[in-house]
Amino acid sequence: EPTRAEDGRETNQLYDQGNFDLVNLDLILRHVEGMEVCRHIRNSERYVPVMMLTAKGEDAHKVAGLEIGADDYVTKPFSVAELVARVKALGRRVEMLSRLQDSPGEKVLTFDGLEVQVEKRIALRDGVDVELTQKEFEILRILAMTPGRPYSRRTLCERAGVESFDGTDRTIDTHIKRLRAKIEPDRNRAMYVLTVWGFGYKFTDKFC
Repeated sequence: EPTRAEDGRETNQLYDQGNFDLVNLDLILRHVEGMEVCRHIRNSERYVPVMMLTAKGEDAHKVAGLEIGADDYVTKPFSVAELVARVKALGRRVEMLSRLQDSPGEKVLTFDGLEVQVEKRIALRDGVDVELTQKEFEILRILAMTPGRPYSRRTLCERAGVESFDGTDRTIDTHIKRLRAKIEPDRNRAMYVLTVWGFGYKFTDKFC
């Protein structure tokens, strides 16, 4: 059942008082802007997916929204079918995270031909250990734990503890290339770790 907020201030109030499965958030809001609302949601203790719906389609706005913590970004005008499909994809992601958090013992992420054993820090491709480095596994873990969610290069560098060797956040590209060479069936056509052009990378949600 949807709950509607008239402005950013009311959105924050409703979010703090309620228990929501998804937030469809406009970028341009009165009193408190959408970016600030997204930051407020991300600073809370629980994870709720945020989908930004906005008329601002410039790459700079998309990057800014994703950097703050939005899970998806839909530019107006959009079709109802597209919106429903994106909502379902986010729902599958939340369901997967919920199963991982609630399951006792070893956490194992299973995709078509690929298995990621989170606590043992092992990745298996068709049952065979692919022998990832510490940084490679950490990148894979971050991406695979949230299928479909795009991460900027900078965020991946920070979360995976990847230090830049050239003064830019493009260092992550080298680690991604090596990771793909080990886990992808076809290194020329990524199946698991996908590129988000002009932004960074995400793990496919095809198998969720």
